[in-house]
Amino acid sequence: MMNIRFSLTAILLVASAAGAADSQAQTTGAVAGRIVSVQCAAHLQKNGTQGEVQLSSPRDIALGLSAGDRVQCTGAGYLEVLVSTGTKKITASDSWFTIPPLPPDPAFPKADAVIAQSLANYGRAGATRGNATDSRILWPSANAAVLPDRFVIRWAPLPQKIVLAVMSESKDVTIWGPTEVDGGAGSLKSAALSSALTGYKAKAGGTALILTLTPAKSSDWEEVHFSLLNARQEQELNAQLDFWGKNTGGLALLLGRGYSYSRFKLFADAADEYDSALSSVPESRYLLEDAIQANRLAGRPSRVKELQTRLASQPEAVNQ
Repeated sequence: MMNIRFSLTAILLVASAAGAADSQAQTTGAVAGRIVSVQCAAHLQKNGTQGEVQLSSPRDIALGLSAGDRVQCTGAGYLEVLVSTGTKKITASDSWFTIPPLPPDPAFPKADAVIAQSLANYGRAGATRGNATDSRILWPSANAAVLPDRFVIRWAPLPQKIVLAVMSESKDVTIWGPTEVDGGAGSLKSAALSSALTGYKAKAGGTALILTLTPAKSSDWEEVHFSLLNARQEQELNAQLDFWGKNTGGLALLLGRGYSYSRFKLFADAADEYDSALSSVPESRYLLEDAIQANRLAGRPSRVKELQTRLASQPEAVNQ
């Protein structure tokens, strides 16, 4: 049960292994806890301040908390917070509860140290930001990962034919294509492409790939580097997804799956999970921020714009 508790804490507390470039409002320091449920008259006192802020649901669901912050529940009901030691349910009888610091590394076992590092990275910008804003290629994003059977190429629609191809990064061997398609379609899911990627992975064992996009009758081509999950990564991912399916449900399941996909840079799959989580708590500005980052990395600019518009209409963050 201890491993399950720690793992669930990691998933719910970490918005994305890649970080959240748009989540600066979520925390001014390392995140050591996250609001899970507000079922009472709850208050937050930020570390080092005297004033209190009232917490509400669904607005403050998934709010990140720093070590030393204090939360309180008054009257009937409860407030639920996740910290590095598990879930804490706070009632009026508990008075103020202080968010404990992250466990030190390497004082804790390796797995716990990894969780602590993930908590510390919540809300910080990651190395992977997606493709350049002027790139025609929307997905895969730079340095992202894909699964062959779920791979979809997305690009900014062009009013002409385009040529797509996928090649090995190390040997410069063409794996699929060149294939001419309608540029106005904006996306392509090909059984032949999925089969080619599966075959290449099985025979060559390679994972680093390059997608090229070239407008027909033009030398103005561009490329993006991405990868396939290797066998060990795919096995670990499937084990995590199986764990969340068996041990969680509802919002926890969606956030758990989103974290696992993000950890392996499967940003398109992660975006689907965060979008589903947001649909269950549509007024949470913090889940909005998570969904914005995931969709940006997944190359979905129209969805990002929609979510940013929704975020702009939300009340100011309680810890800004």
